[in-house]
Order: sequence, then C-alpha cells, then structure tokens
Amino acid sequence: MKYSRFMAFLLLVLPVSLAWAQTSTLAGITYDSNTSLQAKLTQRKDAEGKPLSLYNLSFAGGSEARVPALVSVPASPKPGKQPAIILLHGLGGDKNQLQVLAMMLSGKGYTTIAIDVAGHGDRPKVNGKPIGEQDLAGMRTVAAQTVQDLRRTVDYLLSRPDIDPKRIGFVGVSLGGVLGARFLTEEPRVAAASLWVAGGDWGTLITTSAHPFAKRFRDTGDTDATKIRAALADVDPVPAISRAAPRPLLFLNGATDDVVPKASSDALFAAARDPKERVILPGGHTTSLFDMASRTIRFLDKHLKP
Repeated sequence: MKYSRFMAFLLLVLPVSLAWAQTSTLAGITYDSNTSLQAKLTQRKDAEGKPLSLYNLSFAGGSEARVPALVSVPASPKPGKQPAIILLHGLGGDKNQLQVLAMMLSGKGYTTIAIDVAGHGDRPKVNGKPIGEQDLAGMRTVAAQTVQDLRRTVDYLLSRPDIDPKRIGFVGVSLGGVLGARFLTEEPRVAAASLWVAGGDWGTLITTSAHPFAKRFRDTGDTDATKIRAALADVDPVPAISRAAPRPLLFLNGATDDVVPKASSDALFAAARDPKERVILPGGHTTSLFDMASRTIRFLDKHLKP
C-alpha cells in the first residue's frame, strides 16, 4: 500500500490523537506534532463593541515560530462538527487579503483560517531581509517554514472540538498555491484542495515570470534555471505533488498569466495524479475572483460536505 493511501487508512481506523504523532524536518525547519501550540485566540469586535465571527489567532508553527492568523467562523453554524478551510495568500500579500473569500466560505458553513506566509504580514523578516530581496537560500527557508506552519495549522484545527478532522480543505493563491501544493505532499490530513493561479518548477518560474521579484532576481545575475532548480529542489511541488493523491485537486489558471507562466502551471498539473481537474479561465494572473471562488466552493462542497 502506497504511503498516502496508508496514511489515509490510518486516519480512518484510528482516532486522530492516536494516528498522528510525527516529527519531520524540511530545509532545516522542524514540524513536531508533540510540541505545544501555545495558541492565543481573541475575538474581534465591531465599532460598537459587538463581537464578530472573526478571531485573531497566533500559535507555534514550524520550529516553534509564532504564526499570526485570522479565523472566521459561520455566524449560524449547523449542529455537530464543521468543515474547515485553510487559506494561503500570494507573494507580498498577507492573511487579510483573503477575508472576502473567508466570508464567502463562512457563509457556506465553513470555518476558515488564513495565516501569514513566513516573512509576510505581521511576521519578522527572513534572514533580516524583506521578502522582495530574498536570495535562493532565503526563499528556501520561506517555503519550508510555511509548509511546516501549515502542518501546525492542521494541528490547531484538530485541537478544536467544533472541527471535523475528515473535512479539512485548502485554498492557496499564487505563491500560496505553490507552497500549498508542496504542503499537501507532506500532509495527508487535508481532504481536498483548490490551487489558484499556481505552478511549480522554481527554475522555470523564476527565470520566466514577469513578477517584480523574479525580475529583480534575474537582475542580480542568477538566471541559470538548472542552478535555481537544484537549490530549491526540496521545496518544489512538482517532484512531490503525486503524493497528494488520492485527494482531489482543483487547478484554476489564467489563460494569459505571465506571473506564473504556462510552462510552470502545466508542469504542476502534469505531475499531479488523479483525481484532478483543471480550468483555464480568461485573463492573466488576476482573473475573476468571483468565478474562482464560485468554482472552488462548488468543488469543496462536493468533496467536504455529506
């Protein structure tokens, strides 16, 4: 029995607390399910002091780094345990940028949690540099830290009595989709995922992308795709994405995307195994939010709701 199917089998026959006790290291960043989450949850209030269905959260992530997050819960939850969705933003963004999507999902009965990618939002700089000035070593750290933080995000969700451990999904946007795809290969407790305008193969991505970060990187003289590919091999989703099977994956890409070029998105989709589906939408990297959200909600409802 292959690894992903074996882990899925364990999760079906054992309680989560017994089935999951694991430690792993990726690019020097440790995931340890046995360490305390040290979670701090605070409910937000509106201008009149009334409590909202939105919470500020921080918890211990990979190598016990503090991870800031936003949690959104359904205003009128159904009885019993609820499905949950992890959200991850793109390069240069932060957790707040996904609140429209979080509200749409909460309105459909999902609890959501959006975290800041390492080096973004409320998090400290990586190696003392802003995200736009990272070198290959820095980007490798950002990727590995985020993968391990996402795994601890699953641990946090499963610490909540209101969350169904078998109905956890993921939505990643741009860089969030790239890193999320790598996260899925390590994390069998996520049941379904939607990857927005994402791709893989760091060598191709950095040497061909029109994103300002990639352009700056090329201006430094590092334009050897083979060198880049080798430096970031352990955090590249393409060689590993087949391990996400048999969880269903939805890929949403823009027809004229020059930030995550076709060669990069094609490589990730081709490397994934069934069940998978892909939709090429009109536009470039910033295609219709409503269209992507609608397709994603239908996909998540299909796979995460009874």
